[in-house]
Amino acid sequence: MADEPIAAAEPATGLDEATFARLYPFLRRFAAVISPPEVDPDDMVQEALARCLRRLEDGPIERVDRYLRRVVLNLELTRRRTAMRRRAVDPLLAAAAETRDAYPSDLDPLGGMDPTDRAVLYLTAVEGMPFAEVAALLDLPEASLRVRASRARRKLRTSLEGVDRHG
Repeated sequence: MADEPIAAAEPATGLDEATFARLYPFLRRFAAVISPPEVDPDDMVQEALARCLRRLEDGPIERVDRYLRRVVLNLELTRRRTAMRRRAVDPLLAAAAETRDAYPSDLDPLGGMDPTDRAVLYLTAVEGMPFAEVAALLDLPEASLRVRASRARRKLRTSLEGVDRHG
């Protein structure tokens, strides 16, 4: 009974204790399959459950099982994107920190940037916020924000390369 497929049960539009108990083993296995071993599948299922409960405050969900599975997948995709961004940004942050330590009164690559450019870089690259969200937060058109982020990254890269050549 516990191993019967989710589809065999009647589609649920809400989430009660019995429905969650029926869905939990499948969600946990799904989370374990799509995420790396260092990610706890129970944590992913718990976060998916919390998001589902918040979403249910707005009304019923047509297929809770599908919704929860999609949330688990989205959580993993977001975790991967964040990890990739951090891998890309960490060397830049380390280089900037080394530059400040080596030349505290000389070039500070971030210090020479417009504060909005610094905010765009920080929110998108470090915090991993989507461009649309950052654009709304900074009250800028998304297309302009993307151009601004690209130019800021190029300016930062150029500044850091200049430090490497002189240092």
